[in-house]
Amino acid sequence: MVNFKQPRGPNTLTSGVARRDRSDVDVGTYVSEIDRVMYDDVTGLSEDGKHVRLRVVPDEAEDIASSARYAAYVHESVSSVINQSSIAFSRRGAALGGSCIALEVREDVPMGCIRLTNAQRHNLRAGTDRPMEFEAVDERLEATDVTIELRLMDDEVREITTRVESDVARRALQKSLGEIGRVVCATEIFTLSIEGRNYRARIAEVNSLSAEEEAHAVGYHCFRARVHAETTFYVRSSDESRLIIANNQGKERSVRLARREILQVTTRDGETFPVHRSLLRQCISLTGAVRRAGDLGDECEEHVCVQVDVDTDVFDRVLIFLEALALRKTPPAYDIRVTEALALAASTLGCRVLDEYCAEKLGAHASRIREYAWDEIVAHNASGGVWLVIDGMVLDVKRWLPEHPGGDVIIPNQSLNLDAARHFEMYHSSRESFLYLKEFYIGEVSARDRAELVPSPEPAPSEDFIRQLRQYTTFRLASEPTAVRVHLGQ
Repeated sequence: MVNFKQPRGPNTLTSGVARRDRSDVDVGTYVSEIDRVMYDDVTGLSEDGKHVRLRVVPDEAEDIASSARYAAYVHESVSSVINQSSIAFSRRGAALGGSCIALEVREDVPMGCIRLTNAQRHNLRAGTDRPMEFEAVDERLEATDVTIELRLMDDEVREITTRVESDVARRALQKSLGEIGRVVCATEIFTLSIEGRNYRARIAEVNSLSAEEEAHAVGYHCFRARVHAETTFYVRSSDESRLIIANNQGKERSVRLARREILQVTTRDGETFPVHRSLLRQCISLTGAVRRAGDLGDECEEHVCVQVDVDTDVFDRVLIFLEALALRKTPPAYDIRVTEALALAASTLGCRVLDEYCAEKLGAHASRIREYAWDEIVAHNASGGVWLVIDGMVLDVKRWLPEHPGGDVIIPNQSLNLDAARHFEMYHSSRESFLYLKEFYIGEVSARDRAELVPSPEPAPSEDFIRQLRQYTTFRLASEPTAVRVHLGQ
């Protein structure tokens, strides 16, 4: 029930640039740098038979009826993957919330290819004529219920309000999605025909627990599950001004019990999270709301709502921390900037346990900051370390090299054992990159060594760059940097 969202903005320790794959001509196989799986160039199969890399081709015979089709068509050479499991998911699509499909052999599909409908390509985030990696999986969760959201196709007359009986819509859904063993995933879309009219259907929610189980299940998140004989399908309209689902009682789940267990928390920037009140008992400032939710009467039709003076992305991480605490798991290793934001949120929410956690992390970071002799830095790099120096700052970037968008070779080859401020200016012109430096900062080159021993390549970094860099790196040890001249009217 916790409404986790994708992190916004740059993530310090991850890159949006995928690692480069390579083709090894000598071995005759394709190697994915993402998961180190080796694929045969002809069949696309991996050595273990559980993975397959196939080129996506469109289904030329696609129609409305096939848009909700579960199976993707493949050549018989990948039958070992089909034998491993009845479904497969895209390694790329799974990371982005993609869907599962079944693989079915068709004689007219070329070797090394997979034939997908428009809806399948959308759900799997697949591009036409592009290679895609799939893995055989066995989804064991069974769907208690599935909620589908309907809207009229864009080419329908906008001025007319359409009325559809809920039982008719549910029968159409059962016919399209009710195949026993089919795996349905939240956010999947397809086209559905009801009484001769076409609708865009989106899977809005998938649940594997009953209402009572879900209301008390801290840490419950269900994004996909397998349809079985007892799965209930619900339907709703995405725009009731154009489409009315008549006689629709909706989803008869968690009516009274969930209202007492769930708080609707709205963040400073206007997004609302449905949160188990048990998670929020650690937040002193929300004690009143937690108690009000528990005291709701049986006839109450509203949730308890509360606002917090915390941004959405920060509150999302607060919930992740509180859930890990409740489940006795290790919280994520957030970077220093995120930890500082969490510390402010802990103060706002009155969450002592999060405040203590952040204080410990920030203290550990501060304790390792010191001055370094130049000989110490050179010796550390010679032994396999990667301590980078920028304007006298010492940055330990070794653990980040595999995620570096420019590759993991350029920094060790070009920027070690010298002051790399000029290199940083050349490749990182955005001020946003300055914000990442604190995560890797471990101290400063000693003043004497910096003046006498640290090589500084020509040309020197611009004065404007150094001025901006120092403005953004206020976390540095106290020093007396050389004065810089302000220019360009700034």
